[in-house]
Amino acid sequence: MAVQSISPEDLSRGLPPVIGLPRCLPNRPAYRKTPLGEVLAAEELPPYLLLGSLDRSTFQCSDTGWSARWIGGVPETYVDAKFNRRERRLELRQVWRGIDGGYSISTADDFGRAIQLLYLPFPESWDRAMAERLEASYRLKCLAQQPDAVAFTGIPDGGLKTICVPVRVRELADLHQCFEEMSGDPRLTAPVAGRLELRVGTINYVVGRSPAWTQNPRALFAASFEAGGLLPLGLPQLEHGKDGSSAWTVRRLVYLASIGVPFAGVESVVERLAERGLVRRCDPDANHASDIEFDAFVGPCAIELQGRSVAWMDAQATRRVFYLLNSDEELAKGGHERMMGATVQTEAQARALIEQVVSVSALQRASRIGWAGGHG
Repeated sequence: MAVQSISPEDLSRGLPPVIGLPRCLPNRPAYRKTPLGEVLAAEELPPYLLLGSLDRSTFQCSDTGWSARWIGGVPETYVDAKFNRRERRLELRQVWRGIDGGYSISTADDFGRAIQLLYLPFPESWDRAMAERLEASYRLKCLAQQPDAVAFTGIPDGGLKTICVPVRVRELADLHQCFEEMSGDPRLTAPVAGRLELRVGTINYVVGRSPAWTQNPRALFAASFEAGGLLPLGLPQLEHGKDGSSAWTVRRLVYLASIGVPFAGVESVVERLAERGLVRRCDPDANHASDIEFDAFVGPCAIELQGRSVAWMDAQATRRVFYLLNSDEELAKGGHERMMGATVQTEAQARALIEQVVSVSALQRASRIGWAGGHG
């Protein structure tokens, strides 16, 4: 039987568009919020600010003002704050792993405005350093903040990032379980929020560079189904570029996890995902081009809502990964409905939706819609 082109609408029937993940909140000491000009004791300052916890031994106070330092859990990471009572002037300076993240000066009675100013724009040096660290240790791609992208800042957690992970059907329950464990973990230092969304992705296998079996459309169709658990959107097609190159292209449906976390928590969350195999570690002896199809990426906050698409090639230029994050219609809506759809779900409802995806995958496997073959 010939494989017919299958529309995303037909193939996604029965697949929930959005699945919520448990919200994870750190266990932080309560404190009495006090106008900055009235602060007289360390207990009146937030126990956590931007990168770390308040070091009460650094608090100094006088009639003219006060100063304090918050220290992070990684080396050479801290935030310094100084407040002048008469001028109502707050100065903030932040350093992450010894890299200066800039300073801000504002006139205010709380930290909000000064924190926002620190991330307009997000420190480029931090983005570069984080990318070097993550890409050297994990199978993921870091995407820098674009000039026209909206920056999001949390109070008191500072600049936010989004970790995006393509998740195989067989790993959906593992991801939900990972979030359940993080939500009750006393080691958690930053809030984490996430959801799964059904997205269309494309993989281009470059002719002459990718393994020989990827040039067999039936074998490629079967391999994509086996790897992800959902049928591709028809047989792979041979496409030709303006530069004379050619590639076999697979269009697929994939659940993309979008995980929002403050910058200071990115590394620890990626490591937690890696512990469960949801983000893979770099193996110096492995061929990194062998399965780039499920590599994660880290981008600006809400990239999955304000970005149109993301794409990159592996280091050997054997294949290209592309994700359609938003259609024009979705960009116009701003993603509010998708966020709310995940937020209102209970954990039991989310687990039931994951079971529904697994059932649809099993039905697709049983039906074998027109495909046959293997790597050969």
